[in-house]
Amino acid sequence: MHRKLGLSRRRFALLTAAAAAALRAQTGKRIPLGLQQTAVGRNIQQDLEGTLRAVAKMGYEIIEFSANTFMTWTPAKAKEVRSLLDELNLRCRSTHNEIVSFSGDGLSKAIELNQLLGSDTLVSVRGPGPMPGAGRQGGAAGRGASAGPAGPPAAGAPEGGAGVPAPRRPLAPPPALDAWKRFSEQLSQAADRMRAARMTLGFHNHDVEFRAVEGTRPIDILAANKDITSFHLNIGLCLQGGGDPVSFINQCPGRVQALLVQDYKGQARWKEIFGGAEGAGGLQFYLIQRTDGLFLVERQGDDLVDFARKDLEYFRQLHG
Repeated sequence: MHRKLGLSRRRFALLTAAAAAALRAQTGKRIPLGLQQTAVGRNIQQDLEGTLRAVAKMGYEIIEFSANTFMTWTPAKAKEVRSLLDELNLRCRSTHNEIVSFSGDGLSKAIELNQLLGSDTLVSVRGPGPMPGAGRQGGAAGRGASAGPAGPPAAGAPEGGAGVPAPRRPLAPPPALDAWKRFSEQLSQAADRMRAARMTLGFHNHDVEFRAVEGTRPIDILAANKDITSFHLNIGLCLQGGGDPVSFINQCPGRVQALLVQDYKGQARWKEIFGGAEGAGGLQFYLIQRTDGLFLVERQGDDLVDFARKDLEYFRQLHG
């Protein structure tokens, strides 16, 4: 959007940074910047220690691990990772969790591992699944989750030949409004145990929560749930779903723990977003994420660690 007004990307970043600097001078706050694991997921899986050392050296202060990684760890492994984080002056403030982390033994394990890592927030990253009996949707709008390719074909289904993709499953309608209400209640049921462990309940949006279902946006159901005290607002996906990040921040004062910094078609009003989040939103930290085809700096090549470096450099220009 700033390109249409005749501003270069660099000039726009400098103007936004100047405004953010003025805001910090008024509030006296400096908000730390972290990296969501998905930004360097392949590297984390291949070389955890080397990747953490690389991102810490760049200047990142926080790492948010995803459940597909940390929930596979033993307590001994979590302690080992915590020691490495302490050595590198990296903090794990929150983790990125599937619904299994919010009930029964899954919740017990998630709380234990989070506490060992130093995290005090369990963030739910996936809403309810598609309506029963429906095929799987290939995108976020029907899955209550991040956009991406459809899952693997069912057992016995033919794979595509060399260079030929396997057939995609049929699209599924989005979850019904009652499914979102039940999902919100399920999160609330976990909240008491989390509070007893001195942890907070978070939710990380995708685009689907900002699209109306039966006349109501799922994000409004979640915003009304006062047990969710730590929203992680993904700016790009909010915009992609037709939402307004500034409006959402004002809807949930003091409950926006983190901003996931991605843009969508240049629509992000960064000056207003940073000001609202660091003011009324109660922002505690920023996270850089590359997922769902969204980013800050357009990808060139396939070096995820280099992408993280470029995103950090651009964020510093953008924010100041």
